Amino acid sequence: MAAFCLLGIGTGALAQTKTSAPGAAEPAEITGTVLALEEEGEELILDLGANQGATEGATVEIWRPLKLKHPVTGKVISDRFKIGTLELGQVRPSMSIAKASSTLTRTPEKGDLVILRKKNQPAAPETKSPTEEPDKPAGGETTGGDPEALVIATMFSKLEGADLVTRIKAYEDYVREKPNGRYARVLYEEAASLRRLLEADGKPSPKKPKKAQVDRTEPTLVSFSRPKAAVSGTPLALAVELDDLATGAILHVRSKGRPTYTPLVMASAGPGYWTATVPGDRLVTPEIEYFIEATMESGAAKAVVGLPGSPERIQIESAPRITRPEKRIASAMLLTDFADYNGLKGDDRVWQTEGTFGLRYGDTGVRALRTGFGVYRGVGGSLNDLDVLGLSGRPVGLTYGYLETEVAFHRLFSVIGRAAIGLLDDGISGGGQVLVRIGNDRETNLVLGGELLGGVGTRGFTQLELNTFKRVPILIRTEVTNQPAGSSLSSPPDEDGQPTQSTNEGEVGARGIVQVGYRITPGFVVAARVSFQGRTINHAGPGFGGAVGYEW
Repeated sequence: MAAFCLLGIGTGALAQTKTSAPGAAEPAEITGTVLALEEEGEELILDLGANQGATEGATVEIWRPLKLKHPVTGKVISDRFKIGTLELGQVRPSMSIAKASSTLTRTPEKGDLVILRKKNQPAAPETKSPTEEPDKPAGGETTGGDPEALVIATMFSKLEGADLVTRIKAYEDYVREKPNGRYARVLYEEAASLRRLLEADGKPSPKKPKKAQVDRTEPTLVSFSRPKAAVSGTPLALAVELDDLATGAILHVRSKGRPTYTPLVMASAGPGYWTATVPGDRLVTPEIEYFIEATMESGAAKAVVGLPGSPERIQIESAPRITRPEKRIASAMLLTDFADYNGLKGDDRVWQTEGTFGLRYGDTGVRALRTGFGVYRGVGGSLNDLDVLGLSGRPVGLTYGYLETEVAFHRLFSVIGRAAIGLLDDGISGGGQVLVRIGNDRETNLVLGGELLGGVGTRGFTQLELNTFKRVPILIRTEVTNQPAGSSLSSPPDEDGQPTQSTNEGEVGARGIVQVGYRITPGFVVAARVSFQGRTINHAGPGFGGAVGYEW
């Protein structure tokens, strides 16, 4: 009997029939504005809230206001054009979040108008017959534009003639799905009445839901995993599970020491689950503070994780700096250089050819290892022997190999050491170089150093390597040297007892070298050089040379 009473009360109370009477009330307009766009324009923040009569699931129109100046009359014309409809999601007292319910003709913008149209109840409702509305639920009553009433009416229509157990299960399923619905209380009480009827008849009743599902008025936390640490600059996703009384959730975040929180609306990730991502630029060391609020259908909010005055905290760690491993660079180079010190007379000259293979490891520490070979051939002597006595120059020859190491104490400062050993015409000799590089060898740099070769002589030099132009490397070098006849040597006299070659040590001279290269590919360079050298203003001559290098 209670079931039939419920059906009579439910359908009568829920029926909202359409009317075509001339005196029916006109729709009332509630106008609002788009305040902001979130999630790349997918969500719109409106200034329509529960205080203005907005409800979750309601449909609002969105209009684009236009104000133009007439090109002929000069008058300002204002109007608006509808660009689509929106569906309200979370509704708070003064604001709401909406999403497009259909394709919009224009991209929404801040300042667009939104209109909520609410129809007043007609004064004299007129019920249509079942024959006029064959798709309506049985009973001949309609539900107007109330979706919840339509669900209830459809459920009653399907339960017509059903047994008590089926009715109890349907009513209780509805209460579980919509515990805050307008009809949840009456359905719960009807299900309880039907259970008592079954128990009086001695029949088992279906499992009864917990009464707390209906009696609860505030949402509660079901589960939440509190992160202990996060990485600076890396977005952090947080998720929370709430019971069915929550209609939404808001994450409030601030950096340590900040007075205010930044609210982040959490998106639904399934029944009862809400998630939000804290942008990486808000994760600043040493920690952030946060709390989470659950929102209710009434628009009120309740803190479920932390409190504004006692927030949760997450330690923020600095992001590790990932450095790219430095590539080891192999290189090979062949250099030849001719220098004449005495006007191309052939009595004071040098020709040196050197091949090098190297492996570069990095900017600091052992920067590079190089090895190679060289052929040094020259003729020379003292100025007195050559220019005054007219003796011929003494030939000097050294064929050598060497090993060179460059150690960098800073990317802009390194020391180079070379050890060489070779064969003279009359035995074994050795020598080496010590150099200091100021700057990086891959950039413009300055090299200062000296060289000693046994049986050949000494040399000091300054070398500027310009890498200002990507394709045109330039080298400028100066030398001070007594090579090739850097040491005295006894020589057998001729038939008349007079020496035929210079045996004395050569004087110190100076060289200036300019070399210009061209980078054909990033690793392949060819270069040409010119030089001028002399020991006095009257004892000088030109020079030339070239080089080719490749690295990979």
